Amino acid sequence: MPLQNSAKRAALFGALLALSVALSVAESMLGALLPLPVPGVKLGLANIVSMFLLSYFPVRAALAVGILRALISSFFVGGIGMFAYSAPGVILSILAMYGAMRGIKALSLTGISMIGACVHNLAQVSVAVLITAETGLFYYAFVLMIVGAVSGTLTGAVARLTLPRAAVVLNLAQKQFSEVQNV
Repeated sequence: MPLQNSAKRAALFGALLALSVALSVAESMLGALLPLPVPGVKLGLANIVSMFLLSYFPVRAALAVGILRALISSFFVGGIGMFAYSAPGVILSILAMYGAMRGIKALSLTGISMIGACVHNLAQVSVAVLITAETGLFYYAFVLMIVGAVSGTLTGAVARLTLPRAAVVLNLAQKQFSEVQNV
């Protein structure tokens, strides 16, 4: 199914948006059921969709789906306040992953995912500091960098296993700068 047809592209982007929202909301609900020692921690499963988009489509597609996911998910869990924290994390993490894909050829999807998770967490802490004016929150960033490295490793491993298979099913070719990511 080549995606030259704009209707097919729109349907695929809609399906990817729905998948990323479902993953994000399910993850938030799971976090409410299982008390975690570090508040606000999520695996970042929706990041797999962002990596897929970055691997096979222009960065603007990943940004559009990511921002829409943050907005729609905020209606299901957390309200518009959640969007204020989530959107900067989504934007900066996608841009960081895009830069890593372009600039560090030997980096695998797992490494790219780790970068995205850490940048997302750092962006959220920065927003919290801006909103609350409590600079002590930056100490929490160190904990979140460790959590981001672990969660990024897990989601990156899932992405490494699933993205090439999804691309084959959709008959997609990887962009030139991401050819090493299947390592």
